[in-house]
Amino acid sequence: MDFPQLYNDPTLSQKRKGSIDDPYLSYSETLTVYNGRVLLTEVPNREYRVEVSGDSKEWREIEDGELEDNYFKVDYLMGVVFFNGSNEGKSLTFTYQGEGASFFPASRIWIKRQGNMVIETLQGLIDDAEDAIIRINERIAECERVTKRCIEITNWCRQATSDYEYVVENTRKIYKPSVYTFADIQTTYPNPLIGWTVAVKENKTVYRWDGFDWIDIGTSEAYEGFNILLSAVEPFNTNYVWYQDEGLIPEKQRVVISNVAPESGAVWYEID
Repeated sequence: MDFPQLYNDPTLSQKRKGSIDDPYLSYSETLTVYNGRVLLTEVPNREYRVEVSGDSKEWREIEDGELEDNYFKVDYLMGVVFFNGSNEGKSLTFTYQGEGASFFPASRIWIKRQGNMVIETLQGLIDDAEDAIIRINERIAECERVTKRCIEITNWCRQATSDYEYVVENTRKIYKPSVYTFADIQTTYPNPLIGWTVAVKENKTVYRWDGFDWIDIGTSEAYEGFNILLSAVEPFNTNYVWYQDEGLIPEKQRVVISNVAPESGAVWYEID
């Protein structure tokens, strides 16, 4: 404890003279008994005494002796009124002439001691509380930063999800049985849903419904021909037509329908 520092933290007093120029201040205040006592707003003048009223009792001030149910004592130095424990929690009215008050610094109020040695003061407790408040505010600020970042990430995820849903909605393909002509699409699928995909055999084109129109999305390989595997070993992929020959090295070919010879790498047959 820094006792030299106490000289820079003095007790302050405001004292009235009780004269015409500096009269006492009249008080009539209602206060509650707590821990058997009441702290008045100001120090009362001893000459004018303190009057207590309330709780349907006739209150009597005493200076010595035991405090009975309707008795009270006044500390005219500190401005404290003492009561019997039976009056705990009662609200009473106090009338007196206030002389002023003395204000003690928190550094002069002890809360822990060892014998006559003060080991902790109210100021120390206040300092610890202020430090704790600073740390709490720092943690609150950090939590607010984390919360803000979480909100930003959540918004980003929502936007990414929205973008993904948009992409899925505009690119997914739900294949439906093929039709022969484009006109057949209109009659076969009069109420299509977004993503429905239909191949037209006549022009070997695939169309996808985008919610408004049937959009050409490319050539249909399914009607360009089919895959064939020239190999001595049966293929794992069941999408191939397998031509077995023990003397062949595995080779993929494409069988197409054509009236002219196709490009290299394709097997073709001509329709009469």
